[in-house]
Amino acid sequence: MTIPAIVIGSEASEHVAIAVIRREFPDSTDYWDGNWVYATVRIRVGAFLGEYEALLRTDEIAHLRSGLVHLHAELSGNASFESMEEWLKMTIEGDGRGHFVARCEARDQPGTGNTLRFELRFDQTELPPVLASLDAVLAAFPVKGSASG
Repeated sequence: MTIPAIVIGSEASEHVAIAVIRREFPDSTDYWDGNWVYATVRIRVGAFLGEYEALLRTDEIAHLRSGLVHLHAELSGNASFESMEEWLKMTIEGDGRGHFVARCEARDQPGTGNTLRFELRFDQTELPPVLASLDAVLAAFPVKGSASG
């Protein structure tokens, strides 16, 4: 089985990659319990290269996808990803001309731990593969239930 991964930036150079591995509670259909997923976060920026395991939520991934769809269409504004337990935070801003900067913060332990802050720059040609990878992750790990019950 191929593990779906979301790659922001260029896999050949600087990037953050989120490989979703499995659900924490695979049998749960509940929104609050059923949407937790284990992911390997891999970062390559400047002289830094590393990876760690994080616990993220599929609804957070869907929120990022929604924001990037808007950025792809408008080229301006922002999209964000912020994990509930502060494992990973990204704010991606468009300049209206097809250039984007992702301001990122990665943490190796939820709420505490070590923090790496970095920026990734890319252009509009890189958004379709990112959107396709988000679609693949959400197809393999769809959002379960809804927040309202």
